[in-house]
Amino acid sequence: MRPVICLLLAGGAVFGCDAAARAQSAGTMSIRVSASVVAETIAHNDADGTATLDVAVFWRGTPGWFTAGDPGSQSAGGTSTGLPDGRPGSQTLFIGVGDRRLEVQFDPETGRVRIQGQIIPLQGGNVILVDEVDGAAGPRIIGTLRVEPRFPGGMVDIDTVVRRHPALFPFLRCDARFPDQPQHSPIEVAVWRQMTDLSCARLRDPVNRDSP
Repeated sequence: MRPVICLLLAGGAVFGCDAAARAQSAGTMSIRVSASVVAETIAHNDADGTATLDVAVFWRGTPGWFTAGDPGSQSAGGTSTGLPDGRPGSQTLFIGVGDRRLEVQFDPETGRVRIQGQIIPLQGGNVILVDEVDGAAGPRIIGTLRVEPRFPGGMVDIDTVVRRHPALFPFLRCDARFPDQPQHSPIEVAVWRQMTDLSCARLRDPVNRDSP
């Protein structure tokens, strides 16, 4: 399964995703949801065509943390080991910013999730909230929660994930805008700021937020 990467990659690739790329049928996805939060998701397809969210990690830091520093030192990606019978094995997603690497691993055989090498007890949850990812003390896991994991349309949509739990929208800190960053071109910054504003406006809309 190939990841959908919607982050700034080394070499100045475009950051962000359009509406179509904010959903996945299976596999992994990394996407900027607000100026402060990047979400990484792992999902699979069931035999009936339903897409099921296995785990989502919401990484939060200071606004624009995922494009801070030298543009050439920023990366994102994912790997899957695969099992001999064709089933997906352990999957890893990472975000690299400077000398900091944020990593989540998911083992579909055991249902275990590791973040920064630490096993996280989900206790029935499927969404993990991580704060202060660019802080001096490093990432801090602040909680887990559960959203309805099944998507009958066959696509896991990150906007719908956010709408399915009342705690997720406040976690995005949509009052914070994407900051000026002199190390990037004004055009890049303007595009990222516009995409952030549009994402938050869509999720802030009460009609949309009440969607299933």
